[in-house]
Amino acid sequence: MTFSALPLHDATLLAICICWDATRCDMRLRPVGMRPHLLVFEGFKNIELPRREEWGPSSSVNSVSERDGLFEIEMQSGDTIRVEACHWAFRKEAGEDN
Repeated sequence: MTFSALPLHDATLLAICICWDATRCDMRLRPVGMRPHLLVFEGFKNIELPRREEWGPSSSVNSVSERDGLFEIEMQSGDTIRVEACHWAFRKEAGEDN
């Protein structure tokens, strides 16, 4: 599956955890109709986490895109989270059976 094909439109962003030493960023999301999943970025070099809410408050994802190791998650608030990383993975959160 490609990054842009992930089922994240209208997913709720629940939390972001960054491990500096491991150069890892975990985003906990709840896609529509699914249990929480982790979007994991490994080998990150840069992370931008704006929260200006130019379109109004929202914790929902509008769209995702990727080009040359730069991953963008546009929120329905108008903010765009950017992660420059070597690898990504999307999987069910540990302990989830659905």
